[in-house]
Amino acid sequence: MSASNASLSLFRSLLREARKVDNYNFRDYAIRRVRVGFQINRELTGNEASIALREGEEHLDILRRQVVLGGLYPSAKSVMEATG
Repeated sequence: MSASNASLSLFRSLLREARKVDNYNFRDYAIRRVRVGFQINRELTGNEASIALREGEEHLDILRRQVVLGGLYPSAKSVMEATG
């Protein structure tokens, strides 16, 4: 898999997991952090890019664990999430 395909796949996986976070504030932070992190590292090439991809995969594992923990201890819905 090429570096651009791997980074796109990682980006989508991170966003997918970030959207699963139960708490509104944490979910919004995680989505924002994923987008900003990829914007900052957009121009990386070679060894720097592979290091950043490895770190991104570690962050994906952390985010997956947070989603599981959030599911075990759900919080009340925020006022921001209340629907009509």
